[in-house]
Amino acid sequence: MFAINGKEIAERILADISARPRPDKFMGAALAGDDPASLNFLKQKAKAAADLGIDFRLYQLSPDLSGDELRRQIGKLAGAKACGGFLVQLPLPEGVNPHYVLNAIPKNKDVDLLSEGALGAFYTGRHELLPPSVATVKELLSFRELDLRKLDVVLLGAGFLVGKPVGFWLENKVAALTVIDSRSPQLRSRLKEADVVVSGAGVPNLITPGDLKDGALVIDFGWNRVDGKIMGDFNPSAGLGTSPATPDVTYTPTPGGTGPILVAKLFENFYALNR
Repeated sequence: MFAINGKEIAERILADISARPRPDKFMGAALAGDDPASLNFLKQKAKAAADLGIDFRLYQLSPDLSGDELRRQIGKLAGAKACGGFLVQLPLPEGVNPHYVLNAIPKNKDVDLLSEGALGAFYTGRHELLPPSVATVKELLSFRELDLRKLDVVLLGAGFLVGKPVGFWLENKVAALTVIDSRSPQLRSRLKEADVVVSGAGVPNLITPGDLKDGALVIDFGWNRVDGKIMGDFNPSAGLGTSPATPDVTYTPTPGGTGPILVAKLFENFYALNR
């Protein structure tokens, strides 16, 4: 099995970005609360910004704010003239409608493409940028030099961060696309047939090498903490040594796989929005 080094790919992307004219505006990020996982993700984004010389401003908001208050504050922060891009770190506190809050971000500053204006433009082919999850999948397929027209792809999960935008982008580009729930009784049989598996289910140990065929590529967006250890949906060590034949699988590890590439693609969007 071969683990793709997402950090190396991200470093190459950031090196390419750094050769472009640097925007003179700041990137803002809002976090409602102090969730450790969210803070970790934001630290990665802050580091990438520092490497690029971008002013990255984190606004920690109270988790007790209502949806209306969050939307108002984020609209004010993102609307600042000196702000060139803005993101809201998900998840938001329980009971808050994320779409309602995300819609406070102007389309021309939405680096994540999560507001209805930006995401709607993507779904109707009117946005020049891609959501970072889609751009990450595109980057990894290119890295493996795969011909999309010949691929049988299984997409696990249909969430609005990964599954829906990735599925939309892959549709009509690949030979076969199956969007399937992690609890489906057909899951194992479909995994065994897939050339590429894209997983955003968020279920630890959901996929093992024994579920896959030789030559398969697993793009894992899952993020879970099990007994203090960070894990994805794919467990590359599960079942190893119990079978004489281990499939030759290429995969993105967690951590160090899709995460760094997602961050790099976020800054690609920031630069593109501030050309």
